[in-house]
Amino acid sequence: MNGYGFRQVARMEWVKLRSVRSTRWLAAGTVVAMAATGAGVGLGYRWHTPVATAAQILNNSLSGAILAQLLLGALGALTVTGEYGSGMIRSTFAAVPRRRTVLAAKAAVGGGVTLAVGLAGSLAGWLGGQLAIAGTAIPTAPLVDWTNLRPVLLTGVYLAATALIGVGVGALVRHSGAAVGLLFALLFVPSFAVGLFGESGVAVGRFVPLLMLLNSIAVTSPMAGLFAGWVSALVMCGYAAVAVLCGAVLLRHRDA
Repeated sequence: MNGYGFRQVARMEWVKLRSVRSTRWLAAGTVVAMAATGAGVGLGYRWHTPVATAAQILNNSLSGAILAQLLLGALGALTVTGEYGSGMIRSTFAAVPRRRTVLAAKAAVGGGVTLAVGLAGSLAGWLGGQLAIAGTAIPTAPLVDWTNLRPVLLTGVYLAATALIGVGVGALVRHSGAAVGLLFALLFVPSFAVGLFGESGVAVGRFVPLLMLLNSIAVTSPMAGLFAGWVSALVMCGYAAVAVLCGAVLLRHRDA
């Protein structure tokens, strides 16, 4: 039993992840939230603001990621905390004593699943907005244009990175409620703090997740002073790596 390699452990984690009902609900909620936001934005422009640019439609159609990041972040956290809550983690570590291998498998499987869900949600947000303005004079934002495709793809990457941060946070605190609460604080509190400093906070704001999402990643043109969208996405991936590594360090030295 102790001879399991990464591939076998990852297969076990995939079976566990897809068998949990919360996985399906959170994944479905992500896509629905993105699609509903996109459609709502499109209908808003269709009925009340006939003059709009393609960039405005696209940028606002992806704003459903504000909620989606919490849903996928919670999904990432639950891949770890769910087993602690049920006590199954003891069986997992008995079968695979190399705890860092277990966490790496959870991160790999969770990251892959949430990347697919995040991209599906981004596409749903874009499609909802485009369908809602169909037949009007409002310009569309076709994905054959890289300027439009880039924020859709980067939003999916951002959401997957948020889920991996959730995996790391889950390994750190080992409690579902505490993990989701801490994740919420990490995503939202820094943006409020930066807002207190006005324009002087832009230099710090370029490193704040929510501000990166709304002003750099999920937009066709990043706000002045912030990183380019792909740089912001890399910063989020860096945060995810640090969170998982910190979780791995504590996981190794604590009792199950």
